Amino acid sequence: MSFPPTWIAASGVREVLPNPPLSDRVAQVWLRGVPPLEELLPQVGILSPEEQNKAERLQSEADRRRFLASRLFLRMLLSQYSGLPPASIRIEHSPRGKPYWRDPPQPIQSIQFNLSHSHERILIALILRHRIGVDLEWIRPVPRWQAIAQRYFSAAEQADLAHCPDCERDPLFFQIWTQKEALLKAIGTGLAGYKTLARDPDPVFTLQEEHAWATLSLEVGAGYAAAVAVETIGAEQPVVLFHRDQGI
Repeated sequence: MSFPPTWIAASGVREVLPNPPLSDRVAQVWLRGVPPLEELLPQVGILSPEEQNKAERLQSEADRRRFLASRLFLRMLLSQYSGLPPASIRIEHSPRGKPYWRDPPQPIQSIQFNLSHSHERILIALILRHRIGVDLEWIRPVPRWQAIAQRYFSAAEQADLAHCPDCERDPLFFQIWTQKEALLKAIGTGLAGYKTLARDPDPVFTLQEEHAWATLSLEVGAGYAAAVAVETIGAEQPVVLFHRDQGI
């Protein structure tokens, strides 16, 4: 898997960095398409036995392809930044399902990462020391949007959805959803956290913690919505470098 060195800062300024280093002040977000299954199968041996077994249990070929592509891409990135073979990286999961690297080496011992995939795209974010989360959604009709919004969204967000044109409602719904989901994935909580977010719709959340959080919507192409959430660094907002694979 190749990684073309074109990066886009959150401000929209392009930078060319052949090997952008990980740091605790810059979140690096990677977007790529899902390759065909025949390109993925020869690399399955890179994955852990648990990951291989999970892939085999997926009955849908599309689900299997997305799962394999996202896990392989994550291992390739972690290998690139650590210098270790991708098969040697021990990825485990918290009780609520958040992936983490059990024993990363120096100088990336504090690495934090998260991943998401939907339809034909994969999104992965990495940073040192600060918790991070990403969510990616393929925009599709949501017939029960009112019931979902009433349960998980703030009053202001519900009003925005109710008053927007019908043609804009699904994109707006997923724009709101991905920001919340990215934050909850960063924290490592479950759906119960949505109730807290509904009470505090400000873009910087405290969530009964001493940590503050910042969220940023990402432009990932027509038909998709995405967001990244990362712990703020003191009073500073983190810089987000966004890498879009060729052809996306």
